[in-house]
Amino acid sequence: GLVGGMVQRTRMRSGVEDRCRVRFGGGGRGCLGAGDDRGGLDGGKVVNYSDLHNFSEITSLIAKWSFNMRILQKSLPVAFAFCFSTLAIAQTNEALPAELAAIDQQIADVQSKIAMYDGGLIKGLAEARLEALLLSKTLIENRISATENGATVEVIISAVQPDEARAQQLLGEMASAQQRIDEAEKEAAQGGGLVQALALSRAETEKLTLAQLQMGYLQAKYGIAIPAVAAPAPQPAATDTTAPTASADGAASTVSTVAWADPKHLEIDYNNPAFEQAHNEGDRIAGWWAIKTERAAVDDSLQITAVNYSAYDPSDYMGMTGLIARCVEGETALIFVQDDFLIADYRRNTFDITLRVDETPAQQTRWNSLTSNKGAGLFGGDAENFIRNIYDAKSLFIRLTEDNGQDHDVTFELAGSQEAFEDVAGACGWTTLSLTKDDYRAIQTLLNAGGFDTGTPDGQWGAGSKEAMRAFQTSVGIPATGAPDRATLQQLGFGG
Repeated sequence: GLVGGMVQRTRMRSGVEDRCRVRFGGGGRGCLGAGDDRGGLDGGKVVNYSDLHNFSEITSLIAKWSFNMRILQKSLPVAFAFCFSTLAIAQTNEALPAELAAIDQQIADVQSKIAMYDGGLIKGLAEARLEALLLSKTLIENRISATENGATVEVIISAVQPDEARAQQLLGEMASAQQRIDEAEKEAAQGGGLVQALALSRAETEKLTLAQLQMGYLQAKYGIAIPAVAAPAPQPAATDTTAPTASADGAASTVSTVAWADPKHLEIDYNNPAFEQAHNEGDRIAGWWAIKTERAAVDDSLQITAVNYSAYDPSDYMGMTGLIARCVEGETALIFVQDDFLIADYRRNTFDITLRVDETPAQQTRWNSLTSNKGAGLFGGDAENFIRNIYDAKSLFIRLTEDNGQDHDVTFELAGSQEAFEDVAGACGWTTLSLTKDDYRAIQTLLNAGGFDTGTPDGQWGAGSKEAMRAFQTSVGIPATGAPDRATLQQLGFGG
């Protein structure tokens, strides 16, 4: 067979490795035995490819491409390999030169596009697309080289099996993206001024999406692994990151034992590098949330940013997907981040959003687009009301629909959200409780009776009421938010 030579199996029961090494050269069969097809970093196949002479070039491309796409906030070591199934190699390698030729043409086109602009959004989108195309080209070149040369260079990553059904699905999505590109370019050719600029931006955004879909297609069709930025090596104290426990039915389960794990939610896998990075930066971990406390540069006001990482996949080359609740300079925001260039309705600067909280019926609404074009959000009173509505929820489904009809679906697990939401509300001076005018009047009456003057109880929570509440909160040793939050109402005798 194509893959042969020395086959060596190595098993390490510590859970770090359980893999199959295969070397090119000679005759024989690859390591595809039953029981080895488990995938992932623990128990994944590992294949050593021949003559990956562009290893440093791939490393450079990944670093540059990752920076341009803003997949991660900090540079991390890169560790990857070029892996695929031995069965798929014989079946698919003949088509690779045609794929390479098509990508070369796309690279030439985008380089011409970049040369037309001195800067701005369109050039930035084109440059990001160029990096994705160059990475795809280098991966294909090394796949071809691996089948033609005899030298061996070992590079390691978990194996990726070709998925023909997924490849066909991606081909359909690529065709749809190309159709949207054609429509946008036609609109640009017929218009001028702002309309033309918007059409050109939309076309370049779709081309970037097409380049990313193309990478996914290469992975699904040929089993070419798209390299991901690796997490930092764990600290010595956190080497033993999980421990087995017994569940209620007697079955063994795994809980996190890393230093930053929230003891109230040990069912969550805190080995995610995002949590480790947040911990190293001094953030507090609550369930799926990393909570950062700062002071605003403009006025030293308390500033809270809570990020939900339940949908974050560090191996996803498309970038971060997250839910952010924050208070910045007294304004509350709830933001859905999708690290992709999104096309909003430019007339209203909003996105269509479909929401489903736990098992309740889905609802349609609209959220404001972000200036970065990478998400949507609610701000001010709208954000406060929505946070109140999901305060006790366990999960939140969000579907963001772009102006071109493309959907982005994600479900966030909300464990730890109450702690995050209370911090945000406290920093911005509002309560997560849904209180009526009569409720506020009763609270004002209690404060007056305790010697904290709110004025005449009228149910309006104005500056006088906030000042009286801060004085009461300070007197009982709780954060002086000025809002009738849950902890304060406990102190006032409302029982929460």
